[in-house]
Amino acid sequence: MKQILMGNEAIALGLIHADVDVVSGYPGTPSSEILTNYQKLKDKLNLTAYAEWATNEKVGYEVAYANAMSGKNSCATMKQVGLNVASDALMSSAYIGNIGAMLLISADDPGFYSSQTEQDSRTFAKFARIPVLDPASPQEAYDFVKLGVEISRKFESPFMLRPVMRVGHARGICEVEENHEFNPPKANFIKNTNRWAGVPPGPRSVQGGELLNKVEQIRDYNLQTFISPKIAELKGAKTLCISSGVASTYVREAIEENKLDAEVLKLDMPYPLPYHKLNELCKSYEQVIIFEEPYPCIEEQLNAPNLLGKFSGHVHQIHEFSKEKVIESFKKARLFNDSNPYQASKFNAHSIASRPPTLCPGCPHRDVFYAMTRTFRSKNSIYVSDIGCYTLGLNQNAIDSFLCMGASVSMASGFSLAHPEKTVISTIGDSTFLHSGVTGLINAIYQKHKFILLIMDNSIAAMTGRQTTPERSNPENIDIKRIVEGCGITCHEYVYKPDMNKTLDFMKELKEIYKTSDMPIVAVIREFCVLDKERSNKLLPHKLVSVDSDKCVECDTCISKYKCPPMSYGENHKVEIDPFLCAGCAACIDGLCPTDAFVLADLGEEK
Repeated sequence: MKQILMGNEAIALGLIHADVDVVSGYPGTPSSEILTNYQKLKDKLNLTAYAEWATNEKVGYEVAYANAMSGKNSCATMKQVGLNVASDALMSSAYIGNIGAMLLISADDPGFYSSQTEQDSRTFAKFARIPVLDPASPQEAYDFVKLGVEISRKFESPFMLRPVMRVGHARGICEVEENHEFNPPKANFIKNTNRWAGVPPGPRSVQGGELLNKVEQIRDYNLQTFISPKIAELKGAKTLCISSGVASTYVREAIEENKLDAEVLKLDMPYPLPYHKLNELCKSYEQVIIFEEPYPCIEEQLNAPNLLGKFSGHVHQIHEFSKEKVIESFKKARLFNDSNPYQASKFNAHSIASRPPTLCPGCPHRDVFYAMTRTFRSKNSIYVSDIGCYTLGLNQNAIDSFLCMGASVSMASGFSLAHPEKTVISTIGDSTFLHSGVTGLINAIYQKHKFILLIMDNSIAAMTGRQTTPERSNPENIDIKRIVEGCGITCHEYVYKPDMNKTLDFMKELKEIYKTSDMPIVAVIREFCVLDKERSNKLLPHKLVSVDSDKCVECDTCISKYKCPPMSYGENHKVEIDPFLCAGCAACIDGLCPTDAFVLADLGEEK
């Protein structure tokens, strides 16, 4: 049966058709839609299956892995930077192995489109010594999930699927199974302390040896199942291009469209590779070029003398692939001598006004950042933030640094030690605080580090698609204020109002408390996301604002510091409000403009 599916939809359907009945993960672009679609399919088909958003990637992996130890088919989803968080569990699980299937889906982001690093999950699979499949299309993503379940059960090893953004967010026609009877295996945990609790060095040393044996068996499986049939189809051109995933599609199209004397060997499983066989194959070609994105995972495993790639400087080393870049590599390898047919004409950046990333109109984060920077001046403060929508506070000059999920709290500790003369203010969202910020707070209280922590709680993981957070799903039992108080300190609370004077007053209160404290000052600010219809419809006043041009003195406060998108200078050099962009929060009316130029719009006159 044929269906048009987005890659992440195809993966979710593949999980159902592979009889995976436990999926746990943490949202992160480009992986978020996998779990969301699995939940939709589970409900639509009325399946007895379990899907959850975990508090972080490590937790998600461990929940899924325990099920795989019990013989069930399970899956953990995340993006590539989330794999760093789950890596501790991954490395140990590779040694211990599993009885059922353990799928790790780590979605990569070559090109940094929504990530702070470009790291390659294939190299992480190599580091952990587990097999990895690299799909090039939604169809392959669907097929490889089912294959991965077989591989994981066959070799009793965790298995990784590594889709990139161009697979997860692409749409394509997929041939999928029809009328699948969902029949996941039952749980049956068999106690075996030497295996499941292998204490070093004895049992773990044995498992280490077994892991190496598994790698060799999977290497041979890779050769027999995936690679040998493809080698048999090669026709013997002068140049061989070895590639995997989406990169192979660019290479194949560039060769075919320019009728070049080259052919492609696409590796579906880039680790572990049968390197002896591949090195021998390379010798039968004049030259071999390895194309992969973004890291040299394949290239590191081969050592034939005629290899060209990232190490030789023939292939670019950063950012995602394109046919233009493939042709540039061919020119360096003297396979192509004409001008690059894919080279885009020069873009005139001056024709379009620069538009930096910014918070949505009506977002309460904007008011908090504005009040924060006005109360704690930049010259005397250090602003540390985290990963999430509030990263967009950069546009308001409210962030000096951010590192990774949850790091803002620990970094605030560090900055407070380095600069005791300055006020350090850390900002973090609710999902990120529960993900990994809380451990930093415990350390800060433990060590008595002095800084201000603002937890901006909109009870949703807004940037990745508004997934539910723990306190949103279970407010009776999980509450950030009580978590902070459980660490032994006061948690100050502010229920956000779209009134700048009230937000400023709260910041001034924190400033006074900070003066006499020798501990972290923590505040939870109860907000909402303007895209969260369930809450914003109730909490937004829906009052449109206009500008009294007689009062506007062009002081630039609203344009250069508050930076709400509907605000701009009109033809008369006075500030104007674009009614099509205004969310109706009316937060700018009180406390923002020094001359009170913002007023409620007279909708009657506009008619």
